[in-house]
Amino acid sequence: DGAPAVPPLTTPFVTSWYDVGPTPGARGAAVIFGHVDSAAVGPAVFYSLGRLRIGNLIDVTLADQRTAVFRVYGAGLYPKTGFPELAVYGYTRWPTLRLITCGGEFDPSTGHYLGNVVVFAEYVGQRG
Repeated sequence: DGAPAVPPLTTPFVTSWYDVGPTPGARGAAVIFGHVDSAAVGPAVFYSLGRLRIGNLIDVTLADQRTAVFRVYGAGLYPKTGFPELAVYGYTRWPTLRLITCGGEFDPSTGHYLGNVVVFAEYVGQRG
């Protein structure tokens, strides 16, 4: 339906790519989602996402087994009620990447985090 799909909690070590947008490394903002944790296994694929800092490199393995390399230029914790949709999904003239997971305060009554961690990165090249 055009909405982003997050992997099910039964696969907490799998990420999903928002395929309505560009492939990572192509012009525009590619978006990848992953879980921060799960009650079944604890820390998940994006558990350490909030530790990334400006200048850190991110490798994304593509379907053809090449590796797209990105450099972090920003990150933030945003309330789900104030998610920066334009900054995340808006078009960029150069290849960029957004990594998204849950974060902030956890609401035990709903079983959900109240925010999202978003990492912003720009393409710097490829390997392989």
